[in-house]
Amino acid sequence: MTSTLLASKVRAVPTSGGRVSPNDQIGVAFIGLGIRGFYLMDAVKKVPGFRIAACCDLYDGHFERIKELGITDAFCSKQHEAVCARKDVDAVFIATPDHWHKKIALDALAAGKDVYVEKPMTLRWEDGRDFESAVKKSGRIFMAGSQQQSNPVNSEVKELIRTGALGQITYINGAIHRNTATGAWFYPVPFDASAQTIDWDRFLGTSRRVPFSAERFFRWRLYWDYSGGLATDLLVHLITATHEVMGARMPLRVVSSGGMFHWKGEGRDVPDHISALAEYPEGFVLSLTSSANNAHNHPFLTIMGTEGTIEYNPNRCTFYPEPMRDSYGYSTRHFTERARKLLVEKERLDPSSMRPLSSPPPGKPRDFAAEGDATELHVKTFYECLRERKQPVEDVAFGAQAAAVGHMVNVSYRKGKPVRWDDARRQVVLA
Repeated sequence: MTSTLLASKVRAVPTSGGRVSPNDQIGVAFIGLGIRGFYLMDAVKKVPGFRIAACCDLYDGHFERIKELGITDAFCSKQHEAVCARKDVDAVFIATPDHWHKKIALDALAAGKDVYVEKPMTLRWEDGRDFESAVKKSGRIFMAGSQQQSNPVNSEVKELIRTGALGQITYINGAIHRNTATGAWFYPVPFDASAQTIDWDRFLGTSRRVPFSAERFFRWRLYWDYSGGLATDLLVHLITATHEVMGARMPLRVVSSGGMFHWKGEGRDVPDHISALAEYPEGFVLSLTSSANNAHNHPFLTIMGTEGTIEYNPNRCTFYPEPMRDSYGYSTRHFTERARKLLVEKERLDPSSMRPLSSPPPGKPRDFAAEGDATELHVKTFYECLRERKQPVEDVAFGAQAAAVGHMVNVSYRKGKPVRWDDARRQVVLA
């Protein structure tokens, strides 16, 4: 992310496409002002070319919060349609619960707005087609918000893979573990949360009707009605990173298992542990795990090849050169001394280690560190794409695919069977 982000004074973003002068501001709206929405807002404030024009949420306290943060001139509404209709809004950031992503995104695109949708892009794998059709029809810029696609170490990792430093990669282990109540999405609920301060009917949307619950509103990731749980909230980061550095898109098949092993009887639908294996046509298996346990210094991804290993984390990765080094010590313990001596001579082995004399020694580990928050970089990428009127790398297809893998994990878990991706019909089917 090397381009200069210029300060701006006048807003004039064309809705029909074409480049925008760097001296013009882009008016943005935030639809969904929860934890992630405010995180995105912080990132937007660091991009001088953006101007916060409107905010939309269903809880009164969030409107009070934006005023505390100094945002006093933005239009505020509980109806996203009113925000999308505004002429001073050029792009929207959608950070609502997952079950509202599709409706709001399609309405915004139809209104001529550019769209950034937080991960997971979809609540169901079937929704990917509707997103892609709407983006194509609208001609607008669309970006999925899985920030690992903008992890600043990605370029170094991709270069190591491209040059063959890892050899043949056949296995990637990915894991995200959280051993706290808030990590398990049991977020604190504001004391003033009530049916008077929350638009409960609108929150439910097209989901099934249930009585008002402030806990469901603020802890929505615990319920299948509004979320895909661990697979689409956490594992999707690992999937996104794998797709980005490996150039992969969809696995052939997925099998998963899990359950509620720790947070039992706590009013949740989704499991607190999930493990899955995804086999990709590129010739590697991605192992995915998320649990409510401790994981000291566990890398996001461990990318394992025949010549080396990469431990991948946000802002940092370590490359371990590990060239293949045969050793005949174990496999010749039953040999006579004469047979061992003949093997040493024939294969040109070191008699003490029983390794080939030509075996390269293991190299020293190399650390790659990078500065910059991935979310901020992702938001800057969105800004630059709006300026240049170009689709980002994490476009609607990338976002749909990353989310679909998470949905495959959930389908396998809930059906108790492996699933596969039918590429011809673009469907998840039982294997």
